[in-house]
Amino acid sequence: MNVYRILGDYVGTSEARVLAEQLVAWHDSMVKHLRVVGRRRGPACADDCPHDEAAALWLAAQAAFGARATDLTFLRSHGQRRRTATVRLADDRVEMHA
Repeated sequence: MNVYRILGDYVGTSEARVLAEQLVAWHDSMVKHLRVVGRRRGPACADDCPHDEAAALWLAAQAAFGARATDLTFLRSHGQRRRTATVRLADDRVEMHA
């Protein structure tokens, strides 16, 4: 059984089952795509690249499946936004001198 279908059946709504089928199709497409172009989106990607769908599908999975969406590691790895920069937050506490 497929993890996407399992979650769709677990939630049990028609929307969750439809999303699960979309995720199955996306997963297969993404695996084929990765075999050709590699892990990252690049110049070899076409306009209808599965990389483009990943973020929207990840958000939809989180909405439909809740916390269980974190089980979808392949989708999450491609759908989460990457941090472009790491910003170190300053300690904003001020010591009070008496």
